[in-house]
Amino acid sequence: MKHIGALSLDFRADSFDHPSGIVDAGTAISWIDKVCYAVAASWSGSFVRARYMGNMQFRHAVPVDTQATVQARVVHTDGSDVHVQTRLMLPEIPDAAGDPTVCTSSIAVYSAEEGGARLTVPQWVPATPNQVERDEQARRSTVARREVERGMAELPFPASAADLEEMTTLSFLAPTSEATVGGTVNAGAVMRWVDEAAGVCAARWTGHENVVAVFAGGVRFVRNVRVGDLVRVDALLVHTTDRSMHVALRVYAGRRTSRRPRLVAHSISVMVDVSDEGRAGVVRRYVPVSEAARRLEESAVELVRLRSEMGAAWTYARP
Repeated sequence: MKHIGALSLDFRADSFDHPSGIVDAGTAISWIDKVCYAVAASWSGSFVRARYMGNMQFRHAVPVDTQATVQARVVHTDGSDVHVQTRLMLPEIPDAAGDPTVCTSSIAVYSAEEGGARLTVPQWVPATPNQVERDEQARRSTVARREVERGMAELPFPASAADLEEMTTLSFLAPTSEATVGGTVNAGAVMRWVDEAAGVCAARWTGHENVVAVFAGGVRFVRNVRVGDLVRVDALLVHTTDRSMHVALRVYAGRRTSRRPRLVAHSISVMVDVSDEGRAGVVRRYVPVSEAARRLEESAVELVRLRSEMGAAWTYARP
């Protein structure tokens, strides 16, 4: 059996679905997940489950009715885990060097499973100096990622949204349209829900509709969401700068008969309020009023910093 370690797919969003003229981060992330999943599944030769979707700094917006190309390639394997490096480019929009503009890049981790048990995947053996470098970077980033994941799990998240102006909760049933193998929901759908909740939270804080993510992903998947589950996404504003908002997010899910949904994913997004001129507008300042809120703000800012450094350390060879 041939194991394919790289793939490139093209996407295009219609203006009908995105009246603002810009593709939202959730849709872009769902494209990335589709390609990453295909590469990880092809390499492992089995069903794979997303365990982590790396942080994405959106350096350039994705316009509607414009070709977007997602490239993904295996860069490291470890037991049942497949590490996939990815980037989203705009071939029709050249950068200063004349190359396709790169909107965002990241790394995702998928684990091979069968019947709930993990499988050992074929080992990725780097064959070129660039592949050796990327393999080593993946090893180092795993250690840093686990530190960030521990920090996310320990964030002092409030138990209820009652009387919190800066907290938004979305609830809905997981639709069959997002089903994957085994009746679970694909990771791209979860990340889109996270982006939507962050967008609602930021829009309510600013009072403006046109808010977008400039830093998204970094999603740690704790367990699966099943079709028909009652899903709850909590989005909490934890920090503001002059022109950005940090939103901490947690996703819970459980059967409709359950009163105690379980945590399935967590993340932090950074949102901006886009003006009519296409620039980030001034944001109303958030001031934590309790010791718990102050600790949450400090922890969230530090986690975003760590994730930004992880993203900055990742390099690409020129095509």
